[in-house]
Amino acid sequence: MKLRRRCKCGCGKITSPGCKWVHGHNIRAKNNPKYKHGLRYHKLYTIWKNMKIRCHNQNSSDYWDYGGRGIRVCIRWKDNFVRFYNWAMANGWEEGLQIDRRDNDGNYHPDNCRFVTSKVNANNRRMRKDNTSGYIGVYFYKGNNKYMANPYIDGKLKFLGYFNTAEEAAGAIEEYKCLLKKSWRSSELY
Repeated sequence: MKLRRRCKCGCGKITSPGCKWVHGHNIRAKNNPKYKHGLRYHKLYTIWKNMKIRCHNQNSSDYWDYGGRGIRVCIRWKDNFVRFYNWAMANGWEEGLQIDRRDNDGNYHPDNCRFVTSKVNANNRRMRKDNTSGYIGVYFYKGNNKYMANPYIDGKLKFLGYFNTAEEAAGAIEEYKCLLKKSWRSSELY
């Protein structure tokens, strides 16, 4: 007669007699690279998966804007969703927020990432490849040989006018952003 005993899974659950695994788990689950974390359907899992795809999968339509520019997911997160999940929960993730890199040319790394609204994320853009002015949101318009100030503000394009130099157009953008901050702060007082 074969002796059947209960085993303790790495997740802490007890198996039924004669079974080595709890459904979806391995006895050595914490040491197993295929450890089931039970968070497959959490919204952060999709964020993590898409982050890895756009940085490491050349078949992704977004690869050339991320991985093709040398942007990578740090080793701590790349192969371990639970680490990413724990960092996200400790650093302000809420449903509806998006992951954003403070330095748009930097990697996905705990020191460079944050969770922001879609409007903030839309404003954190890199300079377009065809931009010759040297300023984000400033473009040379051949129709009147002037520089156009046309930045993204709160996720929408905002036309601020035409200027003789790129510096004047960039100054107009900064001035407009300062006015927005002042009006936003003064509205908080009431």
